[in-house]
Amino acid sequence: LSELLHEIEGMSDKISLREDGDDDRKPSFSLNRIDGDISLRFAGIPMGHEFTSLVLALLQVGGHPPKASDEVIDQVKALQGDFRFETYFSLSCQNCPDVVQALNLMAVLNPNIQHVAIDGALFQDEVDQRQVM
Repeated sequence: LSELLHEIEGMSDKISLREDGDDDRKPSFSLNRIDGDISLRFAGIPMGHEFTSLVLALLQVGGHPPKASDEVIDQVKALQGDFRFETYFSLSCQNCPDVVQALNLMAVLNPNIQHVAIDGALFQDEVDQRQVM
């Protein structure tokens, strides 16, 4: 994971990497905006189908406009309350990226929404405890 993150950091002077995280899930990392309040985290290594989720999250956290309708964007921004989503993905799952990407976008658009995308294979104990399929 560290090698992947360092490689991403080296692709743009607009990306910086801090390795001072203290999240309970390891390996994990978060994507943040310097002037923003975004809570978007990957617990695990987003490869396979989830690599696209990582690329889209980098673009969206960086300010690239999402490919969602203005109506949907306005609805997400207007959501009231605090929401924390934890989704478990499998690197071989073909539907997981759609869910991860939608919740990542929601976390980018609304500071009251937090999302953690968790690699179920790396955190199998959690999957078993929560009885995730």
